Formats: sequence, structure tokens, C-alpha cells
Amino acid sequence: MNKETIKKLIVLAQERDVKLAQRDTQIYFSGKINTIIGSRRAGKTYFMYQIINQLKSENKDKIIYINFEDERLFPIRKEELDLILDAYYELYPENKDEKLYIFFDEIQEVPFWETFVRRLYDQENVEICVTGSSSKLLSKEIATGLRGRTLTYRVYPYSFKEFLNIKGVILQRNFEYTPLRHKIKNLLVEYIEFGGFPEIVDKDKTLKTKILQEYFDLIFYKDLVDRYQIRSFATVKEMLIYLVNNFSSYFSTNKYYNILKSQGKKVSKNTLFTYLACANDINFLFIVSKYGKLKEQFSNPKKVYVIDTGLINAISFKFSENIGRLYENVVLIDLKRRDRDVYYWKNKYECDFLTTEGEEVKEAIQVCYELTDKNKDREINGLIETMEEFKLNEGLIITNDFDGEETEGDKKIVYKPLWKWLLE
Repeated sequence: MNKETIKKLIVLAQERDVKLAQRDTQIYFSGKINTIIGSRRAGKTYFMYQIINQLKSENKDKIIYINFEDERLFPIRKEELDLILDAYYELYPENKDEKLYIFFDEIQEVPFWETFVRRLYDQENVEICVTGSSSKLLSKEIATGLRGRTLTYRVYPYSFKEFLNIKGVILQRNFEYTPLRHKIKNLLVEYIEFGGFPEIVDKDKTLKTKILQEYFDLIFYKDLVDRYQIRSFATVKEMLIYLVNNFSSYFSTNKYYNILKSQGKKVSKNTLFTYLACANDINFLFIVSKYGKLKEQFSNPKKVYVIDTGLINAISFKFSENIGRLYENVVLIDLKRRDRDVYYWKNKYECDFLTTEGEEVKEAIQVCYELTDKNKDREINGLIETMEEFKLNEGLIITNDFDGEETEGDKKIVYKPLWKWLLE
């Protein structure tokens, strides 16, 4: 690293005009270090650019953006990190006492990054945003390194609303009563089939699938095998593909262990638990437990969901075979995007999702692509049982196209199409 290179990078970033799709997530500077996390290729860097663009009108010369994967900075040594502020103040000496906005991308490339960032936070008049790659730096490791000084923002692949924005769909008041509704429903099919990773949205179908398959390989080899030094990578890949094929379904590590054992494959249960935890840590899978005390959560099967339905379809799933499970996966990811704590519930009947605040259950949600004479009673009974268990007056059933309300005794059941729910 040298000052002249750093100066060049600072100025180039200030002048860079990046055309972006506006993300729904917003960062509010509050004196904390803002940590941006998320799955590989979800758009963390471009989310940083979005924040920078919002600051430029009034604070252009107070912005420092450094991508530590830029080869012009290599090799990066800890004793040279102070050159960043030295270089900036040589460019803008008049801003010595002004608040600066510092963006560090791929912070994991910096040796002893946490002590450097903590010192900036403690000693300088700055607002700081950092991102890290899940192949080398997990969100919990960032939080640990920054010791309570951070607020975490999670970036997901595009929401359906963001996806529509990319497609040029403008949602005006009462749009659901106009012909635009039909276009939105058609785009929902595309969104569920190919997902919302930013890079693939405007690609043709064949290329979308190829890119998504490469994403899976990158996640597997870089974020799992390399990061965790996994030697029996054939076993973990087989497990990962098994989980993707069985998304939106119950998964028991013990049962999967017995399947492998019956096939003569030697792997310990603890190893399988570790693989599952690792896939969850890197934001590839989401694990949903049964609602209850920790002992009950641990002893019951988990439900497994994947970060993006496009990945599911690209790897091993036939889109048309069970769209209901894809609907359920989309709902789970959107609940996570809304920062909800999510569980499932099962007693005599089953309820797909409970959301909670603290120890209070707030919502009961069923997801059913198509309500028929065969399944309607089951979905309603599961919802009513759950509402009675947790003293809820209203429950929601998310459908393909059915919209309405009805009452069962003193309980209100709301039916809502997925496209409408996603756009709330």
C-alpha cells in the first residue's frame, strides 16, 4: 500500500457513477459500525454503492471507499493501514474536523482488521460501514471482532418488489385492480423459477441456470470446503444436494445418519450436525425449529429452506413438480427479510410458520398454493389449532390466487395471494 494509490482509489470512488437498483434495506447512521452481511452474490458491494450515492449530494468529498480485494493495494500490512486517513487528509485538509463516511469492502483481507476498525471508531469522527466475504469472515465473527460496537444489516437476493422494479414495473395506488395485476402474476412465476440474485435477473433462461449452478459450486467449494477445511467433501456435497432436494421439508440429522449408515457410508452424527450448522452460517440454508423450549427445539426435526428458489431449481429440482414447496420457501425468506423470528408448529395438525416477538407469538401463517376439497380442511384445522394454542384472533393462509376472509367460530381467517403478500 502507498499513499498515491490510496488517493487514486478514494477519488475514483467519489467520482464513480454506479447505476443501481434501489434496495428496500436502508442504513441509518447512528454512531455504530454498520456491518453488511449476506450470501455470496446477494449484492453487498452494490448496497454499499447505494449508501454512497445517497450521501454524495452533500458529502461527496467526505466519503472514503476502499475495496481491500483491489490488487493495487497488495500486499496489505497492518502497519500501513494508517496511510488511508493520511492520504485522505492530504487530499482534503479542510475536512480534518468534519465527520467522514468510511466504507471498507471485503474487510477480511486486512490483517488485524478488527483492531484497526475499532481504533477508527473510538478515536475519529467517522461513520463506518464494513462488508466481509462469508468464505473467510462470518457475520458472528464480525460482531465478535467489533465487540458490541456494530449494527448488522443483512442483504438478501432481490425481494419480489425489488425484482419488479428491475423489470420496470411501477406500482401505483390500487394497482391490484388494474391489468397490471396480470403482468405481476406472470413475473412472480419467473421470480420463483429463477430467483432474485441481482446478476441473473436480466439474463436469458439458459444463462441464468448456468450462472446459478456456478454460484452453487462457488458456495460449496469456497464457503464450505475451503473455509472449514473439509476433507470428506463428497459427503458434505451429497448432504447439501439432499437438503436442497428436500427443501421446505422436515429434516432429522439422526434419520439422515441412518440412511448413510444403511448405505455403508461412515460419518458421525456430530459431523453431520457440523455440516448443517456450517451451511446455515454461510447464509445458504435457513433452519427453522419447532416452537418451544430449547430442549423441544433440539429434539424435533428441523425444516430446511434455501436462500433462493433459483438455486433450488438450477441444482436439482423440477419447477413444476411441487410449486407449493417453492411458495413456502419464498415466504420463509421474505419473513427473514422482514427480520422476523420464525418457527413452525405441530401438534395434531401442522402450521407452517409462527412469527414471534420475544416470547410472544404474533402471527400464524399457512402456505398453500391451491386450496381444494382435499386439503382445505387440513390447512384450516392446522391454523385454527395454532390460533387457539397461542390465543390469536386472526390467521393467514397464503395462496396462489384466492383472496378473501372467513370466520370459524371466533377466529378470522384471511386468504391472500402470494404476489399481494410479497408487495405489502
